[in-house]
Amino acid sequence: MRRRLASFLVLVLLAAPAWPAGKSARPRVYDLVAGGEQDYTVAPGDNLWAITGRFTMNRSLLQSWNDLPDPHALRPGMHLKVSDRHIVPRRGSDGIVIDIAVRTLYWFQKGALRARFPIGVGRTNWATPAGHYRIVGRRQDPVWHVPPSIQAEMRAQGEKVVGSVLPGPDNPLGKYWIQLSAPGYGLHGTNAPASIGKYVSHGCMRLLPEHVELLYREARDGTPVDIIYEPVKLARDPSRRVFLEVHRDVLGAQRSELPTVLDFIQAAGLTEAVDATRVVDAVARAWGTPEDVSLQPPAEAAAGRPAAAVVPAADASPSAAAP
Repeated sequence: MRRRLASFLVLVLLAAPAWPAGKSARPRVYDLVAGGEQDYTVAPGDNLWAITGRFTMNRSLLQSWNDLPDPHALRPGMHLKVSDRHIVPRRGSDGIVIDIAVRTLYWFQKGALRARFPIGVGRTNWATPAGHYRIVGRRQDPVWHVPPSIQAEMRAQGEKVVGSVLPGPDNPLGKYWIQLSAPGYGLHGTNAPASIGKYVSHGCMRLLPEHVELLYREARDGTPVDIIYEPVKLARDPSRRVFLEVHRDVLGAQRSELPTVLDFIQAAGLTEAVDATRVVDAVARAWGTPEDVSLQPPAEAAAGRPAAAVVPAADASPSAAAP
């Protein structure tokens, strides 16, 4: 059955329409995966929502790995297998790349990934705008001047309407604000750390206090900031294995559905390098973690040898800058 499915899907790949009109270049095939699996001890006050956000980890993956009958019944001291492994969307040797699909900020310096941080991004009905921007300024202890659109939302929801919020624990911008060249948008701290790694804001990007402070002090004005939305990514390691990372397309463009993913693989020139059944499985799960979809050589497949799980590459902790 699997052999017939593989043959059918290869035909689908070969017959798939070309990369969408207007796309002159092939899709990017990346060369770096950062992060890994680790043991996490549930702390008092932890909940599933906060843990998956901190590790930008898919809830279904967390439940599958830990066999949780009731994922909301977490107890302090419980050990969980978690992962923050993702394909890194490199854009240049220096600058910041923010991937909305993964709710992660990647910071590059001199060609190396210096650090990566989980972030809170715009709600699905108030999305963070993708585009190429730069850091143009910064403020410590910022005053939040509430935009008219958010005041209107407060009014519609029966909340007290405020025009500004002074610095302090009630200020949702936290202690640091980093202004982007997109008017009204920036990187900032938060007074709601459990919201990190989620689609929660009105378009701005929230970071944990220690992460935004590091950027505030060391990411200079003029630093390029690319905001992207890539729910599907491909990477290839030095041994030529192909990794596919699929997230649910929360913005509703159907980019994570199987026909689109097959087109994506074909446009990247990797049709002959992948196992179609592995691709189908990865798309169906949409676990948001790199999965090896390489076509195994006949001798390796016959021996039942497991595929490599990680692209060999330098890593950067989500909670600290590299030395």
